[in-house]
Amino acid sequence: MSTVPEILHLLRQNQFDTAIPLVTQLLRSAAAESPQRLTEVARELIRYQGFFKNNAEALASEGYFRTVHTLLKELAGPESSVAMAAGENLGGLLGSIGKLDEAIALREAALSFLSSRLGPDQERIMMIRDGLSILYQRAGYEEKLKALYQDVGLCEHLQPAEKYLRDHGARVISAGRPWSANCHIWAYFDAVLDCERLIKDLSLAACVQVHDHRGTHDGSERGLVCTVHQDGVMGPHPSDA
Repeated sequence: MSTVPEILHLLRQNQFDTAIPLVTQLLRSAAAESPQRLTEVARELIRYQGFFKNNAEALASEGYFRTVHTLLKELAGPESSVAMAAGENLGGLLGSIGKLDEAIALREAALSFLSSRLGPDQERIMMIRDGLSILYQRAGYEEKLKALYQDVGLCEHLQPAEKYLRDHGARVISAGRPWSANCHIWAYFDAVLDCERLIKDLSLAACVQVHDHRGTHDGSERGLVCTVHQDGVMGPHPSDA
């Protein structure tokens, strides 16, 4: 019987059709041994998310990702963590080849599953949510995009600025942890922020400071940061907008 490393080698060689019967046999054998063994094998397999040079390679992998997802729903249960992770992988692949509605459904299921178990500031939730944001924007689902970031979990010091921006038509298009240090949840709006005026007109707390970053390889941004909770509201830098 083939092993996980052997199957992963085939995948890296884009031999997806060859890998499908082998991964099917491996997962069914693991399930017959024990649920724990199935989970162990599945976790090793789903680490492979696929990175493709072109659309033809991505299209060729669809059958493999569908097979793994279908098998794990059957063997581990549709709401198991491994089936959900396999769904994330399949959703990412489908989004890259233009099958947006199916990709969205899979990512929505994963987000719902994790949101019921983890807090809003967990890195994985924020990554899935931002991935959904891109899919919603591509599909033109404005109402879904608005609902996606309805509550991003910003601290009380920045909530007045967040509410003001939303009330004046700005949309949150991303919310996550872009920096490894001094960063909890930063919400990115599709509007340039007049930071000094926001601080003055909304009487924001002294802990709210202006953040101005003119990056090169790491992007640029300007907004407000709470130095107590390390949350932020950001917009494009005026020099780039």
